Amino acid sequence: QIADPETCDRMYESLVRIHTNYYKNKYPRLKDTNFTGVTIEDCKMILATDILKQMEDMKKGTWKKLREKFSAKKPEEDSK
Repeated sequence: QIADPETCDRMYESLVRIHTNYYKNKYPRLKDTNFTGVTIEDCKMILATDILKQMEDMKKGTWKKLREKFSAKKPEEDSK
């Protein structure tokens, strides 16, 4: 049994509006850009390349990561 059917009905109607993109259809956007002016396709491409880099780093073994981290010299160490 539901304790408060009115609240349940309001929540259900709200979820239906979210599912059916009610507000997206009611207030359509003029352009598919964000505040930086970058298009959706550009954002997807950037995210895809970032994710690929992360996956490549994940594929590396622990010893290889440590070796790369400690073998790279910092410019401050060379000048001392």
